[in-house]
Amino acid sequence: MQITGGYFADPGRKHVPRPAECGYPIAAINADGRAEITKLETAGGMVNMATVKEQLMYEVHDPTRYLTPDVTADFSTARLNESGQDRVRVASAGGTERPKQLKVTVGFDGGLLGEAGVSYAGVNAAARARLAADILRQRFDDVPGMAGQYRVDLIGLNSVHGTAKPDAEGESQDVRVRAAMRSMDRDMIETMLWEVEAMLCCGPAGGGGYRGQITPGVVTHSTMIDRDAISPSVKVYEA
Repeated sequence: MQITGGYFADPGRKHVPRPAECGYPIAAINADGRAEITKLETAGGMVNMATVKEQLMYEVHDPTRYLTPDVTADFSTARLNESGQDRVRVASAGGTERPKQLKVTVGFDGGLLGEAGVSYAGVNAAARARLAADILRQRFDDVPGMAGQYRVDLIGLNSVHGTAKPDAEGESQDVRVRAAMRSMDRDMIETMLWEVEAMLCCGPAGGGGYRGQITPGVVTHSTMIDRDAISPSVKVYEA
């Protein structure tokens, strides 16, 4: 649904009508490869040059050699034009011989993921949260094998751009300290959770709202395999 406005809206910059009701995209494809992208008139969202261009380039490693099972696509020659309300025509894309190999993504046991957090609110919340984070880092580093295996974020200050942007001083009175670690050692993760929970009574004043959890994790790796190693099959299930 991204091409009809999902994952596109940016209030004040990119307006999407009725985003809670975005419709599924429809592609009317001609025999010569031209296509017209649209949606139902009654559905929310929109289809325009911007939404189509954004998705044409989405996660494309090389627009001149985009690997698919059926063709090595070339998007560099594609031409787009709006053909009406919520209608965009796409034409002139090219392609070459299909790849001799297929891409596969394999899942592996990623161990356990531990996450725990505690919140600080009100006056001087950011300073108290920073102190709690410093205490946790020191205590984590004292545990054999834990140093370098965890991360601590201050949600509300720097949890997204912590490595690219300095902390915002005095701007937030609602900060959550979040610690996370991935490991095969459940005991080590449980130790991390206990240390975060300890901030409720052995850390800066006013900590609350502790939550902690341990969940199994999966990691993936993408690679190429020979096409002959795959035997396609289709199963149709009837309700």
